[in-house]
Amino acid sequence: MGKVWMRGGLAVLLLAVLAGVAQASTDIKRNVERALRAEGQGGVVTSVEPTPMAGLFEIELNGKQRYYASSDGSFLIAGELFKVSEQGVKNLTEEGEAARRAQQLAKLDLSQSVTFPAANQKAEVLVFTDPTCGYCQKMHREIEQINALGITVHYMAFPRAGANSPSGKLMEQVWCADDSLAAMTESKTRGRLATAPAPCSNPVARQLELGHQLGVNGTPAVFSLDGQQLGGYLPAEQLARRLGVTR
Repeated sequence: MGKVWMRGGLAVLLLAVLAGVAQASTDIKRNVERALRAEGQGGVVTSVEPTPMAGLFEIELNGKQRYYASSDGSFLIAGELFKVSEQGVKNLTEEGEAARRAQQLAKLDLSQSVTFPAANQKAEVLVFTDPTCGYCQKMHREIEQINALGITVHYMAFPRAGANSPSGKLMEQVWCADDSLAAMTESKTRGRLATAPAPCSNPVARQLELGHQLGVNGTPAVFSLDGQQLGGYLPAEQLARRLGVTR
């Protein structure tokens, strides 16, 4: 009887917890959306998820913006959530973002990138780049050193001024060139291509949109393929250490 009661008691407790989460989701969605309308902003709460912190929920607005909310939606927090333990400090916000990025990157066709391969590959990175960006140029000057450390670089287009800007058009030329690796280097050293290739179907606009979806707001933006955001420009040796290639 005791075991039966325990199973029944756990089931009741689980149902109560689920009911509490459902009620909190309803309250948060209603109150946050009502507050946004009162501000004239509009917006839709597209997801509500409990966090490891009691009474705190992670919410998604309009499919991309993320905040934390109290269980009734009367308080919002913009920022990151950290778990503190004897093992150290863990960034729970970045862990969640990395998992979501990994899902998007898993669908990515890397044949659409401009790839500088490492002969003895130990790691791969995805780099959103713009040939007019000074730190992108600086990173590219180290591309041979990065490759020599065993890191393959997959460049993705992220013209900061938009796909139809001069840098966006230059990136289209890079992707349309017969030798896109040489064209990438030329675009970052000379600011233009000596010979413009014929227009082609290219992924520049799509890659720019992907960058926005991943939260890119500056270049270079460096990601591991498992969704970890490694930062902006990093010297080759430091990048290798972040990836665990060297110590």
